[in-house]
This record gives sequence, C-alpha cells and structure tokens, in this order.
Amino acid sequence: MPASERIWIVSEDFPPYPGGIAQWAAGIGKGLVSAGNEVTVFFRPRPELAEFDQEKWPFRTQPIEGKNWKRFRTWISRRAVKNLLAAETKPDLIIATTWNMARGLVSLCRSQHIPLVLVVHGLEVTRPMPFLKKLWLKHTLNKVTKIVAVSQFTKDQIDTNYHLPEGKVIVLPNGVDVADFFPVSDVKALQNRHHTEGKKVILTFARVIERKGHDVVIRSLPAIRKEFPDLIYLICGKGDAEYINKLKALALDCGVQDQVIFTGFVDPAEKNRYYNLADVYVMPSREINGDTEGFGITYLEANACRKPVIGGNSGGVSDAVLDGETGFLIPPTDENLLSEKILILFRNPGLAARLGENGHNRILKDLTWAALAKKLTGKEN
Repeated sequence: MPASERIWIVSEDFPPYPGGIAQWAAGIGKGLVSAGNEVTVFFRPRPELAEFDQEKWPFRTQPIEGKNWKRFRTWISRRAVKNLLAAETKPDLIIATTWNMARGLVSLCRSQHIPLVLVVHGLEVTRPMPFLKKLWLKHTLNKVTKIVAVSQFTKDQIDTNYHLPEGKVIVLPNGVDVADFFPVSDVKALQNRHHTEGKKVILTFARVIERKGHDVVIRSLPAIRKEFPDLIYLICGKGDAEYINKLKALALDCGVQDQVIFTGFVDPAEKNRYYNLADVYVMPSREINGDTEGFGITYLEANACRKPVIGGNSGGVSDAVLDGETGFLIPPTDENLLSEKILILFRNPGLAARLGENGHNRILKDLTWAALAKKLTGKEN
C-alpha cells in the first residue's frame, strides 16, 4: 500500500449540518490528511445553514448538486463521482458514509478497480425497511469491498441479518477531534446566561427526540434535588416542537420546571464550553421501533472535556461508555438508578474527576480521528 493515498469520501451529511454522519465524514477526513493522504470529500450543500467555509478544512471539498435529493441521492452522488473520475486520476480508495451513497458507486468502483468502503452506523440495519429497500441494502453490503461498523452492536446486527463473509465487516469506533473538544475553565459567559454559577449541572447534547432519553433524566431530577437543590438540567439541541412541549409538561408535573432549560440550537463554536460547564453528561438512549443509538459520539466529546458520562445500555452505547471506567451504563428507562448514579458522582467529586480523566486518556490513546484513520488504512504502528 502506498505511503500516501488519494482517498475520496462521499457523504450525504457534512458540517455545519449536525449529526454523527457529518462528524464522521469531517473527522475521518482530517485524520486521513494528518496521516499524509490526499483527501476529497463529496457532500450535499445545505443552503439553509451557515455559509460553507472551505478554508476551514484541510482537504478539498466537492459539493454534490441535484434536485429531488431524497429520491435521487444515490444517482446524484454517483454522477458527481463519475464526473470527477473522468476529469482526473482515479483515487486509491472511496469511502461512502451511508449505504445510499454506496449503492450507486458499487458498479462504478468495480469497473474502475477502486476499493469501496461502506460505513454502517446502526439505524440502517436495525429499523424496519420496505422489502425492496432491504434488497438494495443487502446487494450493497454484499458488493462493497469492506464494511466499517461503528460499534460491536452494529457489526452484530449486520452479521445476524445479512450473513456476510467472515472478515468483511470490521469495527472502527467513532472518534473525537481533540482540537475541538478539550478542557477549559472559562465558562463564565454560559454561567451568566443560564444562571448556573454555584449549581450542579447535568447536560444532554442531542436532537430532542424520544429515544435520547430526556424524559428519563427529567423523572430522575426530583430525587437528586432533595440532596442538591441547586441543580440545572441543560437540554442542548433542536427538536420537534410538539415533543419539546411534552417534555416541558413532564418537567412541570415533576415539579422541576425551574431546573430544566432548553437551549435550542447551539452554535458549534460554543459546544465545547457547554460540555465544560457540566458536572456530568447524561444521555440514557433507548431503542424505539428499531431506532437505536449506533454508538453515541457525544459521550466521547464529553469525555474529551474530562467529564464523566452516563449512558443507556442499549445499541452501541457500551462501545462509547466503559461502565465503571469512563462513566456508568444503566438500563435506559430506569430513572431511579439514574438518580443514584448522578448522586454518586455529585457526592464524590474525586470519582467524577477520575472517570472523566479515564475517558480523556482513552481518547488521546485510541480515539482521535488521526489514530482511527491509521487503523482504517492499515497504517497503525
């Protein structure tokens, strides 16, 4: 394998669009560049978001333009890759961050003798799917060169449901960009904004949807407040207005409406400071109708800031949270155990600091994007 490779990443999502797929594409792209590779990232522009800044990225970006994206994304992305192949030297490797991107590239890569790697995050192999789409997925899984599962749970789901050749699926966990997430002490502006100075802060940073477990955290607050009355629960992220109203009603029913703050969208430039504002990061994710947490990159982001984390023991969360080492795992809907675990951390700041430090050290050792990029290309020491 050459010391430096030309690698193309084809991703539907890319920052500033939020979510794990966007972060994976950006993170592994930067990691591959740091390992000495020449990288191009194809992505779908999102005009409704902040203006895209090419100068921010250490690799070339290639927008994928096309109408009726959701219906024709497979073929729109194929056309973009095919056009660039006709214009310049072919890459040594193409990585598709979703199966819808990979599906249109299978025959193209085979005809050009380009290895094609597909990243599987979890939901695509756990949720119910129409028969025809499942056939397309099965065909894609069979025809790509290699499959990267972001957790052991995701790999197990692929192995159980699709029976692929041994060795075709590898586990490569999500990573963290430690240039973006790191400990800081200056959180005064956020303390003033949310009136948290001198208070214990619980944080969840995620889309506000049912499976993320915000409701379980709210139900845990009355027991915690008995011992720590100066308490704030920060819910960061956008969500469905109807569901957010349900959570606000739940907080009112539990008598903790003054302790629960919905921040809505958070500017990415402030995300690191929110993690540093928190005493503990909590996201008790659970499975709902096949929709599950394939990994949970926010647990790592919090650990990178030396914060202990608590996750729901479902899906691939156990790959992100090492129980008793970097945080705690709980049954996802057990608000009583959740309150006990949070109280343990609040009562024992030394333990909380040790779990956060363990998580931080684990990331520096194994879970930076640079380290994961080397594993992906087989160049780790």
